[in-house]
Amino acid sequence: MNQIPSDYENLPRDLHEIVNLAGDQENGIPKGLIRCHVCGDWVGRCLWPNPLLWNKGPIRVSCRCEANLCVRCGEPVYEYRLGANVFDESTRKIVHIPGMLGSLHHCGKPRIEMPQPIRADWGGEYAEALAGFPVQLVYIGVRLRKDGTHRPIIVKARYFFDPESFRKNELKKEMLYHSHIPSAFYVKVLWHKETQHWDTFKCHGNRLVFHATGTSLKRR
Repeated sequence: MNQIPSDYENLPRDLHEIVNLAGDQENGIPKGLIRCHVCGDWVGRCLWPNPLLWNKGPIRVSCRCEANLCVRCGEPVYEYRLGANVFDESTRKIVHIPGMLGSLHHCGKPRIEMPQPIRADWGGEYAEALAGFPVQLVYIGVRLRKDGTHRPIIVKARYFFDPESFRKNELKKEMLYHSHIPSAFYVKVLWHKETQHWDTFKCHGNRLVFHATGTSLKRR
């Protein structure tokens, strides 16, 4: 619990905000941040992680809904707004988005991240058994803004492998993927040994949302 100074009412306005934002919420998220109801990212104003920077005042945290739109194709130039700061929930850190990332944008070309497969030579308890499964999966969708413009935004949903869910038998290997954000969504990935092909099932609870199959995770 943060101790409020006895002379709180007499503090300058900027120090009032620092006192009100000091510390974290019960879920470990910095005070001042809330989830965007469109993309699910954290957005708002919070204090810098380093207290020595608090004299600069609170930092503005953006969500992917605020991404810059390309004047030619109308799609986001990058996943987040260039020059903005975003909160990475998996590391509990605030990350700056450099403007130079805008050079990666090419109109008409997909920016879907291809899965990095787990390799047997990585070592460790699971590496050999999990070889070939992706480290993470990224589902990408395009939604319209819920404001008067209805302009498109790109929304990514990332799912990371859960080694404890790995199962195998003489016919197949399977593993579940979950998001760092608490959610009823998850992905089930199966590798069929005899036919040498993959199946991925994106689910919401017991409901199937999307299914893809193929000999490679990079194409359907």
